Amino acid sequence: MIRLLTLILALMPRLIPAPAEMQVRDGSFTPGAGKQVQFVLDKKAGLPAEGYIIDITRSRAKVTASSEAGLFYARQTLSQLEMAGQAGHDVIPGLTGNLPCVYIKDYPRFRWRGFMVDAARHFMSVEQIKRHIDILSQYKINVLHWHLTDDQGWRIEIKKYPPLTQVGAIRTEFDGSVTEGYYTQEQIKDVVAYAAERFVTVVPEIEMPGHSMAAIRSYPELSCEKQPVGNFYTWGSPDIVLCPGSEFTFRFLEDVIAEVAPLFPGKYIHIGGDECKKVRWEKCPACQARIASEGLVADEKGTAEEKLQSYAVRRMEGILAKFGKSLVGWDEILEGGLSPNATVMSWRGEKGGIQAAREGHDVVMTPGSAGLYLNHYQGDPKAEPECYAHHSVLQVPYDYNPVPSELTAEEAKHILGVQGNLWSEYIYSDAMRDYLTFPKMFAVAETAWTPQEKKDFPDFCRRLDAACARLDALGITYHMPLPEQPGGSFSQLAFRDSAVLTFTTSRPMDMVYTLDGTVPTAASARYEGPIVVRESGLLRIASLTSYGKLSPERKVTLEKMEPIPALHPEKLSGKLSVRHTPGRFILPHDIPFGTEWTTLELEDIRKIPKLYPFSGNMQDPKFFAAEAEGYFRVSATDAWQFSSLYDEVWVDGRLVVDNRGEIRKNFRHDGSLVLEKGIHHLRVVFLSNVNGGWTTARNKGEVLVRRAGTEKWRQIEIQ
Repeated sequence: MIRLLTLILALMPRLIPAPAEMQVRDGSFTPGAGKQVQFVLDKKAGLPAEGYIIDITRSRAKVTASSEAGLFYARQTLSQLEMAGQAGHDVIPGLTGNLPCVYIKDYPRFRWRGFMVDAARHFMSVEQIKRHIDILSQYKINVLHWHLTDDQGWRIEIKKYPPLTQVGAIRTEFDGSVTEGYYTQEQIKDVVAYAAERFVTVVPEIEMPGHSMAAIRSYPELSCEKQPVGNFYTWGSPDIVLCPGSEFTFRFLEDVIAEVAPLFPGKYIHIGGDECKKVRWEKCPACQARIASEGLVADEKGTAEEKLQSYAVRRMEGILAKFGKSLVGWDEILEGGLSPNATVMSWRGEKGGIQAAREGHDVVMTPGSAGLYLNHYQGDPKAEPECYAHHSVLQVPYDYNPVPSELTAEEAKHILGVQGNLWSEYIYSDAMRDYLTFPKMFAVAETAWTPQEKKDFPDFCRRLDAACARLDALGITYHMPLPEQPGGSFSQLAFRDSAVLTFTTSRPMDMVYTLDGTVPTAASARYEGPIVVRESGLLRIASLTSYGKLSPERKVTLEKMEPIPALHPEKLSGKLSVRHTPGRFILPHDIPFGTEWTTLELEDIRKIPKLYPFSGNMQDPKFFAAEAEGYFRVSATDAWQFSSLYDEVWVDGRLVVDNRGEIRKNFRHDGSLVLEKGIHHLRVVFLSNVNGGWTTARNKGEVLVRRAGTEKWRQIEIQ
């Protein structure tokens, strides 16, 4: 019975998104010899918008839709059906392969099925954008939200203001490398037309009043201080923003929209509106004069400066209306009041979306907490490539219901749909962009299209294999669950007698491994349970898909060792000996020989990153190097594990945590040693710099320790 069920599942069409209604029949239909798929456009078919019917028997195949979009989506389904009919082989162009006999009636749950790409932090070529449009339109995504401006880059040509691309589109990184690129208006038109052919509407985002440093670099008079600002190569939210007290700001924005609006025939333009720090407005005479002249008064709904942001958003909405466009913004635009025609994207959870829907605003749900920020970790942050801070596995966006249960049926009508957002702070290559996009966007696509009651995650995972095989055929990188170690993945493990290694995956998958240092293959030993090792060696382990593909492997260096003897210093001061020197250093060996150091003592190791005053203002970090050494105690002779964001952590002269050259945002390179009970020597190296956009001055400066086999980390105590 189990084998029969497996065979039936294997033969069933593998469609993503799952259709609203499907009946599988016996047999297949093969085009040719006078038998072709019939496509019928019938506007009186009574189908919902974008809906279609596919009716395939052994003798005929007919597709009916009431719109061109419906026919397009039917073709995407036929393409997947053809793949199923070819037993998993590549799709044959022109639908010349076998088609399973099925009846499908299908239509979308939501009319906004979106994908956001951030070209501002890291530029994305026209070819890459078109490729994403190609793939995602096949899975019935119909909105491309194009994030074109931010603090780190202005990416759209505005002919009236050439410095926006001459200055704002070029960024010199901390290490001296250059990031640049922008789209000409002709390229924009080309992408928009390309998307329209695939029934994808492109919605541009022009950020205001925050996240506008690239514009302010180009035109300093847009800010409150009117002073030139430096190159901005860090992530986060600076407090230099547009000045809503100045009429030049709104003339500039209107001039920009005058050139942007004709390029995008869709209804919407996104204006951002998020994470706008208002501290400079509090001191700006022009902003305070605007607050007074507009009668903006603080009350229980917000401060006067929050009301000023609302004023700026309403001004922007009026500008858009002149050009026949409607405003979309992140949920902060609700602060201080919002005009009825604005559409809200709810990203800080669902609260903003619920409030907006209750106030009569249309809403696109895109909360990061629901897995809709594709740039979040998809597995253990200690095993995955560097990403944003949060973590959400594939099932999270799949299970998400974009209609909050708190809404009434009438309020729920304002939920336009759902969107996956791919912020690009930590995307340094096209391969990484693809790795984060797929297959999570397939889960978002099904959430956007398929009725909630029709969703089935185990079945989705089965169908996902076919979609990933299709990506393989196109040479596209995608995320595969990596083997993870509960409690934090290690690439190096020390033990005295033996060690037990347990592995899991973020969704159920086989794993294969070797212990002799050879590359694992599909024929290698299957992971069946915890692995016990008693000798030094190299463990190599990878996940294995049902279609025989191996994930990137993980390597764990295993070191059997005798305990490092405890030390017996004559005196313990309870303090660290610290030395530091100002300078821009990328790696520890960049510190010149003969450098003059300033010395001092510290009781708290966590204070090292704050040796030089740093307010937390993203555009004003202090750069320096620091080294510190002292002693700590362990309570038992055993293997001890260490975790830190310092560049280097040395214990008894051995490098146990090595973060050199890494983006030191999240704890990643934990290490371990076997130590004898008692006192041991500690040395750390810290570089205050910016690597990959992350300012290390923001780090906590912890050195965490725990005994092997325990879960809780604790801050190391200096003796």
